[in-house]
Amino acid sequence: MGQWRIDSCAPVRGNPYTDIIGKQMVVPVSPEETERCIRAHEMMHAKVSPADDFAKWIERGIASENALRVVEELRVNFLISKAGFDPMTHLTDGSELAAGEKLAERGDWAGCVYTTIGFASSAGLKQFLTGVRRKNREWGDVLRDIAKKAEKEITKAYNAGTLGSTDRDANTGLAPMGFSHVERIGEWVDRLANPPQQEEEEDNEQNGEGENGKAEGEGKPEKTGNGQPKAPVNKEDVKRQKPAENKGRYGRTTGVPQWAALRVRKLPLTRHAPGGLGRKRRANDIGRNPRRINRMLVDPQKRIFDATKKGNGGVVVIDGSGSMHLEERDILRIVEAAPGATVAVYSTDADNTKDNLWILAEKGKMCDKLPQRHGGNGVDAPALKWGIDQRQHANAPVVFVTDGQVHGVRDGYNDLLAIDCINLCVKHRVIVRRNVEDAVKALEEIKSGRKPSKWFPRIWDNTYRNLTGKPLR
Repeated sequence: MGQWRIDSCAPVRGNPYTDIIGKQMVVPVSPEETERCIRAHEMMHAKVSPADDFAKWIERGIASENALRVVEELRVNFLISKAGFDPMTHLTDGSELAAGEKLAERGDWAGCVYTTIGFASSAGLKQFLTGVRRKNREWGDVLRDIAKKAEKEITKAYNAGTLGSTDRDANTGLAPMGFSHVERIGEWVDRLANPPQQEEEEDNEQNGEGENGKAEGEGKPEKTGNGQPKAPVNKEDVKRQKPAENKGRYGRTTGVPQWAALRVRKLPLTRHAPGGLGRKRRANDIGRNPRRINRMLVDPQKRIFDATKKGNGGVVVIDGSGSMHLEERDILRIVEAAPGATVAVYSTDADNTKDNLWILAEKGKMCDKLPQRHGGNGVDAPALKWGIDQRQHANAPVVFVTDGQVHGVRDGYNDLLAIDCINLCVKHRVIVRRNVEDAVKALEEIKSGRKPSKWFPRIWDNTYRNLTGKPLR
């Protein structure tokens, strides 16, 4: 195991720390209660916090690094209180009041939310919120509600018996399993700290725009009657929004929800698929190489040159799991409706040991024989991310054919994994369709220059409403 190195420091925030990998701890050493709490806090980090797995938790992309760190502070504070220490009385260094004033004065809402969570279940929270209220009373009240909700979620996880678990998840290999609650709550904290913009493209077209191309007033924080910035989140938002649940198909609490690893295979693309969403050539009256010299006599406009019209780089990603009931002729209909696009289908086997995403068409070529699918999901979000990355430019359309029943590794529908897919679709304006027929209609609309309407699976809308209190749109 190796021997730990313990060094002393002053009881000032930022000085104590624990390096689990390097086995070094820097803590105050006097018998004062505050310093005892600090030592307990750092020793709890050494016991329950991730070591070299922390980077893997960040890479999952469910919660930001900021959110993971501050929620972990909350979890550790809660666990030391259950071990007999009193962080609500002693865990403070006197700097919290000034920190609250500074963040509120400069209008840093995200900073206020993350700091509130980091100070929760400690004596520093009260002082921090007092500092915030001195500059903005509304923010202080909303932040207090956020802290209460976070503490309540931590208590629920503790009562479930897994908050302090140091076991390694058998399916994902990530440790500790208790950190899955940190990730789950961290995703909720990110939503509150960085609320999504509700502006729609249609609104921008209807509303007036300033000289810089932005709508009048865009980018300016809304203010209250006394001229202070208004909190992007209010008390009702805090009540409606809640962290996702780590529940599997039968409602049982699971370990770490996880997508399978994406394994991409490009099938032999031997069949020509002209036209569609891809690059096209047309006759033109100007150019360098007169490839259409025969038109000199028959075309009044003398269009003897070639002009290339670039395609829009469309991508179609198809859920090939058993719940979609896709047949070979269905997938062929999509390939034929978008012959110039990149088209792929995905599905995993039970152990995820085989290829799970197949490229069916690309750059005007398509396969003759379609792959045999395994019937599972497992890689919904990774496949969608792959599809988004294949776009030739940022405005290229991405069509996602799915019924919304997204599953991870050896588990059922999960709120955390579903919100991963939802966020990708909203952020990148992915066109979602429930079946082949609707997908073909959307592709036809794209080819004709029309903008397809928005649609999301009902199960996604229920998840989004459950977590945010708002409809998915």
